[in-house]
Amino acid sequence: MQILLNNPKDITIVNPRVKTISTITVIEIIDNPTKKTVVAKTEELGLIRLWKDAEYNAIGQWTDTDVINRINELYNL
Repeated sequence: MQILLNNPKDITIVNPRVKTISTITVIEIIDNPTKKTVVAKTEELGLIRLWKDAEYNAIGQWTDTDVINRINELYNL
């Protein structure tokens, strides 16, 4: 099935890159209470959203250990 778009637009298609990593280096952790997000800025993966909205409320005062555990939870599938 083909769908003719009423308003065609440019779309950027990016090919996925596969990279094997054994460590993640956190450069900075950004806690934004207004947006209810905690983001880790990393060398290997760029930005990683750690907690948002309800998760942000649930984590409360997070620690470095919480960050390590969360990154492991997200990437050790």
